[in-house]
Amino acid sequence: MVRIKKIGGIELDNPLYMLESFEVKNVKAVSFNTLGGSKIVYESIRRDNANNITLDSMENGWLRLETLKKIVVLANELGLTINLTTTDNSTIKARFRLEENEVIKAEMLYEGSEWYKVTIKMAYA
Repeated sequence: MVRIKKIGGIELDNPLYMLESFEVKNVKAVSFNTLGGSKIVYESIRRDNANNITLDSMENGWLRLETLKKIVVLANELGLTINLTTTDNSTIKARFRLEENEVIKAEMLYEGSEWYKVTIKMAYA
C-alpha cells in the first residue's frame, strides 16, 4: 500500500496510508441476466470517484496536533494544488476534495493526547 510522508511542504510525523492504492480506477462494469439466463456485461470508462485519494492513519499513522493544524491551513487555501510525497520519494499532484464534507477528520488518540488519527480526503489534480 502506498504511504504518504509529506503533504506539500509539511513533513508528516508518521506516513499516512493511501486507501485507493490497489483499486481499479478507470473502468467500471454493469451486468444483468437476459431472459434466457445469459449474463451480459457492459464495461465503460469510470467518471465517478476515479480521482479520489483518501489518506488515513490506520493503526500507526498518527499526526501531532501541530502538524494537523498546518494541514488545515493548507486545506483553507483557494485553488491550491500540492505534491504528495510517497515513502519511495515519488510525487503525486493533488488537491483537497473541498466539494465533500469533512475533508479532514481528526480523532484524538486518547483524552489529553497530542496525537490524532486522521482521514484526509484529496483528489488527483
